[in-house]
Amino acid sequence: MPQFAATIKHIQDGVKGFTISAAVKNIEGWEDTLGKLETPGAKTIVRDLEKLKKLIQAEQIDGDAVKTLVGKLGKETVTLAGKADSKNAEKVKQLGEALTSAA
Repeated sequence: MPQFAATIKHIQDGVKGFTISAAVKNIEGWEDTLGKLETPGAKTIVRDLEKLKKLIQAEQIDGDAVKTLVGKLGKETVTLAGKADSKNAEKVKQLGEALTSAA
């Protein structure tokens, strides 16, 4: 499972310190983890993570599109945390809040 603390720290520190390759690797870890969940909303987040991955790997990065998508992912992640029946629900909520703040 991807590291909640590491992801949240990178987001809070500003994603500019996160290399594209490190961001892609992190996104792929979350896609893998979320792809295994049956929680409503998880598949939508996986699709949006795929879009984010494409946006950040583009030759010309569209900062506004990235910002909008990160904000959407933040809201979706907070919603997912409310539906999650796991010990990680609070960490998922914190991750969503960090994404929303970053947007």
